[in-house]
Amino acid sequence: MPVDDDSEPGAASTGQAGLSGFQARKESALGKRDKSNAGRIDPRAVDICAAINDRSEYFTTSSCAGRCLLYRGDGIKSHHHFAAAGYSQEESTLDAPPVNDASTNNEAETHGLGFFERFRVSHDVVHEPARYFNLSTLDPNDAQYDPTGGGDPVRSVGQFDHMQLQKQVGGGQAEGWADAVAQLPTHLAKSAGVAREGAIWLRFEPFILHVMCRSLSAASALMAAARPSFKNVGLTSFKHGYGRYIVAIWGDEGLDMPLTAPDDPSIMFFAGREDWLAKLVNERHKRNWAKMERFVDEVRRMPPAVDDVDGWSASVPSSIHDINDTLATGSTPKRFEVVGDVAILNNVPPGNDNERETVGKAIMAQNKAIKVCVARTSSLSGTERAPGQSLITIAGAKRSPLITTHVEYGIQCVVDLEKSFFSARMGPERLRICQQVARGERVLVLFCGVGMDCLQIAGRTQAESVIAVELNPIAAECARRGQRLLERNKSVKTIGAAERLKIIEGNVTDVIPSLQRESFDRIVAPRPKEGELDGDLGLGDGGAAFLEQMLPVLKPDGGELHWYDFAADHELPGCERTKETLEKGCSKFGLNMEVIHVAQVGSIAKRQFRVCMDVRLTGKKS
Repeated sequence: MPVDDDSEPGAASTGQAGLSGFQARKESALGKRDKSNAGRIDPRAVDICAAINDRSEYFTTSSCAGRCLLYRGDGIKSHHHFAAAGYSQEESTLDAPPVNDASTNNEAETHGLGFFERFRVSHDVVHEPARYFNLSTLDPNDAQYDPTGGGDPVRSVGQFDHMQLQKQVGGGQAEGWADAVAQLPTHLAKSAGVAREGAIWLRFEPFILHVMCRSLSAASALMAAARPSFKNVGLTSFKHGYGRYIVAIWGDEGLDMPLTAPDDPSIMFFAGREDWLAKLVNERHKRNWAKMERFVDEVRRMPPAVDDVDGWSASVPSSIHDINDTLATGSTPKRFEVVGDVAILNNVPPGNDNERETVGKAIMAQNKAIKVCVARTSSLSGTERAPGQSLITIAGAKRSPLITTHVEYGIQCVVDLEKSFFSARMGPERLRICQQVARGERVLVLFCGVGMDCLQIAGRTQAESVIAVELNPIAAECARRGQRLLERNKSVKTIGAAERLKIIEGNVTDVIPSLQRESFDRIVAPRPKEGELDGDLGLGDGGAAFLEQMLPVLKPDGGELHWYDFAADHELPGCERTKETLEKGCSKFGLNMEVIHVAQVGSIAKRQFRVCMDVRLTGKKS
């Protein structure tokens, strides 16, 4: 899928003002909403997408971890959204009249389109063969109708329903977001599930990935890493000198076979052989996943740089190193963080006040969006991680309180830099989490701070609801102000984003018991650093007490937890201690779990790192 030239409004954060070229296009592309049916990256594809997007030379544009499905028609995916409703591709999908009679096929033929209808899409192995391959339960008018057959859950409100919802709300047919959502199933029921003639087919689609590469040498290196695992690897699009080289990688485990006779769907070729059909599919899933794992290993073994283009220096006309040449002191920090219009130095520059001001002004001169330059006088401490009085202004206007508005992928949040903790460097991690939130999910964000995590999820995904909890009253107020900004943000295309977000001020240990048990599809838990109580120093429980409170409210079958921990360098990349903490917590409640991905989020001290372990619950132990 080619990437657009145009960036979304506000796609880059204030801290990244001045970025252009490949890096800016990467931020814009990754910051856009997921338009797939699930509205998220497939769980099995999280690992490879993260490994590729972590590198400055690449970004992923589309992916599928592999899936099986039943279908009727010509098997062309694009016809699923057009001819299935009986209108041309020039017409909007949701502007078309609902399908309610037998004339649909004739109308489709008039427009010169085929027909394609999918059933029971599953990105996992077939666990219940008799149920999945029971073709008599595909008719929505039947009392025994089973839309999933044990496969992926049926999608809720999604990308292709937004226009219809907006029309209902704007046209007065619905009183608001909640009313429009309530009316949606009726609309979908009218426009889907119409009985049609033709054979039912079984299809397995293997892994496929499209990656934008910064240079031809980077594309060549990626193809070399993919070929030991996948035969079908190639350059599908390129534009010399513009960083537009698209590499396509796809598997060879495909399968297409008819299950019924074309003239009589009641004649089932494999009745009584459902276990054999499931074996065909499941073996392909497992071979496909094994190849993906080998590919991930190859990507992680790639050298740090595979081309001669540096992402930062190629994008910014004047690098930070240029500032050193203009100063007599030669002491300008090479690294600093930008939050909103404030540059934050980790240490106070040496010299007197005038020399420090010179350093601050030099930094401000390189980025006109920076209005204030401050420096830390001490490290962050305490569970709130608030800087307090440890920030001093070295250049620019002195603000009291030191409040700014930070923009990340078009979403705004208010930050009190003295009374709350916020890191712009966590932006890619927040993006990674958003990419995993599926349509219709109920999401719980704990330790939300100023609320950028929950604002991103509410504004950029199609979650049903987002609940955020924060103890610090100043940070909670910042989150509420961010929610008001989200309500007025015209660049946010997700309808009802602010309405679906609820911010609770209070202690996590007090709030969680009041929440409904087994009700959340996803929990994001970026717990604060607790010093010597953390497990990375060998003195604490690694947050086990918090974990034991979270697990009862997470859905036991398919619920996902993003568990943040702190690890020493020798524990990477597997983080077995963190995994053991999670396994012990799950065992206490009789739950099975699997690790989806381990992400290294950032460094917090010398040889100490913040990590996130993505875990999925796989049911209760028998």
